[in-house]
Amino acid sequence: MAFPVTDLALTEEFYVQKLGCKIGRRTPTSINFNFFGHQIVAHKVSVMPDFTDGGKVDGKKVPPFHFGLVMEWNQWHELRDCFLDSNISFRIKPHIRYPGKVGEQATMFIDDPSGNSIELKSFSDDSRLFATLEGEENTIGGGKLSQQNP
Repeated sequence: MAFPVTDLALTEEFYVQKLGCKIGRRTPTSINFNFFGHQIVAHKVSVMPDFTDGGKVDGKKVPPFHFGLVMEWNQWHELRDCFLDSNISFRIKPHIRYPGKVGEQATMFIDDPSGNSIELKSFSDDSRLFATLEGEENTIGGGKLSQQNP
């Protein structure tokens, strides 16, 4: 994932200090980060594109341009607690999306200093990442479970 940023120093501080990413390669106009084992690249731009046209997902205004990570359940909760203790500003506060449905997930959104939105999510059952119930492929949340998640 490559994404635009307006200030490389603030971007580096955010991704390294707030998210715990390590720096890979860099140039005068870009920084590669190890984003939980995945490569992302911040590219300096003079003006950010307009990403304000958001749509609704589960009643929340989710930015149409965002990237993120599916984390292990305990790792997500530890990061959420760290963010709460550090007074990180959330675009969308940590919550459970699609409760009682096959797609039930813990999710939260934060913005980097340039306004790029990052979604961090987790599933109590990793096999449900892409799961839907048969015949419910177009149903929001992938269909209702007959039994609640733990």
